[in-house]
Amino acid sequence: MRLGIVEVLGNLHDAHAVPTLLPLLSGDESNEVRWACAISLGEIGDETARPGLVAALQDPDKYVRYGVALALEKNGWIPSDPEGRVWFLAAAQRWDQIPGDTGIPVAPLIHHLRDHDPGIRQQAVKILGELHDPAAEGACDLALRDGSSLVRWEAVMAFPNCNIPLMHLPRGLSRRKREKNPYAAMILNFFFIGLGYSYLGMWWGFLLFQINVTAILIMGLRFPVYIPYLVSYAVSAVAVVHTWFYFRRFPDL
Repeated sequence: MRLGIVEVLGNLHDAHAVPTLLPLLSGDESNEVRWACAISLGEIGDETARPGLVAALQDPDKYVRYGVALALEKNGWIPSDPEGRVWFLAAAQRWDQIPGDTGIPVAPLIHHLRDHDPGIRQQAVKILGELHDPAAEGACDLALRDGSSLVRWEAVMAFPNCNIPLMHLPRGLSRRKREKNPYAAMILNFFFIGLGYSYLGMWWGFLLFQINVTAILIMGLRFPVYIPYLVSYAVSAVAVVHTWFYFRRFPDL
């Protein structure tokens, strides 16, 4: 409902709606509402909304930041300082334009290393490497410990340009957040076949678990109670072997 109201206010192009939209832009829990607020404020074009829009360039959601950047650009806003320029270009997804000048501040890029989207983190790491700024050394550990293998690889490629010793990279990677534990998946698949696959994020894992339970119950009506479980564990053993070979296909780093 809030989303529809925000769209209507934007279509009215009424500056009196700005005091209503700004709190939603800065504090609404829905990223869709904040995104719509940014677009609506851009359509209204009132200068009193500019400080709130500039602050929203640091919103945690990339869609909101993109909407804010478009709104500011539509109304002729030009960043007044180098840091504001980096915030704006990152929000507008114009990463290739960031290294254009000398003395680029790295603080906004380091901030984006904690973004929820691995694509944003990867771009931030790439630009930090292109800037050759020793100040980015403090971000090395953070990027090397990233949960995304793409971000970690980008960090390995980028940070030697920041005068970070190559010997630091293996130690930094060793402190990364580990992926799913293969032994946990195998144990789950042996005792509760299918739940190990669910642990790995496969949608059909719980369905397999339900099929197994149903089969045990049906077989228990016709055979001694131990027969269904023996059959179930025999199938589970195959699932354990499959889980092991499934993990071996993927590199640890």
